[in-house]
Amino acid sequence: MTAPTKTDRLMVALVGLVLVAVSLALLDWHFGWVLSWGDTLDTAPVDDVLATSWWPWASAVVGVLLGLLGLAWVLAHLRPASVPALRLPASGPEGRLEVDLRSLAHATAARLESLAPVTGLSGTARTHRGSTVVELRGRVEETAEVHELRDAVTTVTREVEQAFPAGDVAVRVVLDSPKATRRERTDRVRVQ
Repeated sequence: MTAPTKTDRLMVALVGLVLVAVSLALLDWHFGWVLSWGDTLDTAPVDDVLATSWWPWASAVVGVLLGLLGLAWVLAHLRPASVPALRLPASGPEGRLEVDLRSLAHATAARLESLAPVTGLSGTARTHRGSTVVELRGRVEETAEVHELRDAVTTVTREVEQAFPAGDVAVRVVLDSPKATRRERTDRVRVQ
């Protein structure tokens, strides 16, 4: 699990707990199930704090810190999940060997489209749980047979495995159902 995902889950849990606590307190205030809140609420201590000279500065500092925290949270989510290049194990002091994973994803998509009855294939390269994954997405044609799809996916997967024998790159294929064809519109007359 990535750091932004852990942070997101923790923050959602904390906000959820705060909302549940506030909701229960408001319900108890209204119905008086557990605590006796009284008929009137004395806000004099809050007014005293708000009247102090340090309150505007403290609230400004807290606001700036919360703003910076929110900005850091947004920036953590802006990092793209795609991977531009993969360094090959044959790299050394003489030079660095890299594979452009975007080109690999596009070439793999084109290869699968040439082998299988699929349309609109697109390929992306991503890092998923520490591994590089070439993900292919497209639609199955209506005339496709399951064995044709299985054989084509097996062939493409095998070719990528042969190109990266260390298991550096995996292939994931996601195929949606065929597009629904529009039925010809017929004029119907309802007689009552």
